[in-house]
Amino acid sequence: MVGALVPVFFAFLIFGLPIFAALALAVAAAFYFWGGLDPVLVPMRMFSGMNNFSLMSIPFFILAAELMRIGGLSDRLINLARAIVGWLPGGLAAAAVVACLMFGSISGSSPATVIAIGSILYPAMVKAGYDKYFSIGLITTAGTLGPIVPPSIALIIYGSVTGTSVGKLFAAGLLPAILIGGILIAYASWYSARKGYPRDAMPTLAGILGALKSAAWGLGLPVILLGGIYSGVFTPTESAAAACLYGWLVGAVIYRSISLRETLTVLRNTGLISGPLLLITAGASAFSWLLASSGTPAQLAGYILSDTSNGFVVMALFNLILLVAGCFLDSASAIIILGPLMMPIAQQVGVDPIHFGVIMLVNLSVGMLTPPVGLNLFVAMGVANMKLGEVFRATLPTILLMLLALLILTYVPVISMLLPDTMF
Repeated sequence: MVGALVPVFFAFLIFGLPIFAALALAVAAAFYFWGGLDPVLVPMRMFSGMNNFSLMSIPFFILAAELMRIGGLSDRLINLARAIVGWLPGGLAAAAVVACLMFGSISGSSPATVIAIGSILYPAMVKAGYDKYFSIGLITTAGTLGPIVPPSIALIIYGSVTGTSVGKLFAAGLLPAILIGGILIAYASWYSARKGYPRDAMPTLAGILGALKSAAWGLGLPVILLGGIYSGVFTPTESAAAACLYGWLVGAVIYRSISLRETLTVLRNTGLISGPLLLITAGASAFSWLLASSGTPAQLAGYILSDTSNGFVVMALFNLILLVAGCFLDSASAIIILGPLMMPIAQQVGVDPIHFGVIMLVNLSVGMLTPPVGLNLFVAMGVANMKLGEVFRATLPTILLMLLALLILTYVPVISMLLPDTMF
């Protein structure tokens, strides 16, 4: 039954079905034709997969990010980023990476980060004389920092399906996000110095403090999110709900840029974004339940570990599998399907589940940059008015840098584990 599951799933995708429908129908077909089970189990398992308290935080995180985006935070974060790193060679390029890192700490979403930062900085970079392919490639890749830096929707999903602590996962994502951001800034500065791109003047302390003051209300959002979780005052879900209230008050009362009509629009957009994501989570939950109930994880572990128990080799194999999976599956589906399969095997070769969660997320972030399902590419197409092939070619140098960061994070676990081990 399981042997037919994956080919049927990909067949449905080829015929153009949405991912959640392909997942659910593949499970139903496996039940009916090969398992002798009632397909009515499929919607039951889909509901069971969504009936998870941690997953309630996802719409709240999306709503908080939308409120802060509509509330004019993007411009303030970009001004702050320019004040901090704009004096480097290619200051606008470096500011784009820092702005993506800061906005990601609010949105937790890769496409939202590309839209919010790219729609402002891409035209500015091209106007300042930057090569358009370099500009969109850098911004598209820096957008992947959104799901890595805490708070992260993908890490919430990983925690819910593997039973690992969401608080520890959030702590584990911070240093890897800073590492990737640092690598991208170093590349941007080197490339810009070669090309002679402009840089901003060295900022004054007053300029930095002024930009910080302007963005302070927005930067308070991740403080509420993470501070509430780590202090024990909020669960992740409660923290996300508090962030929504804070985000609306900042946009409507402090910045005065969100009207009642725009509030209703933001609520509608949040529903449109959250609905498909939760449907995919439901379909992937049924898919992963069938795999787990058939004993596939144990069989896979036995197959892999019978050939080698070398952790270095096993993690290299897992990275390869995840990179390929990221080309065809969105992050939520890949985490729900592959997380419960791979995490126990990684544990057997000495990889901590928290560390493995970060590795998995970085792999799937690379998948956001690779066709045919790389969502960041499609978002960047709209931002830069380019074709898919052009955007993909523009990201190739920075994809290689992401792979370099992935190797470092895979085999230097202290980067991911330092903060969780210290804080918990």
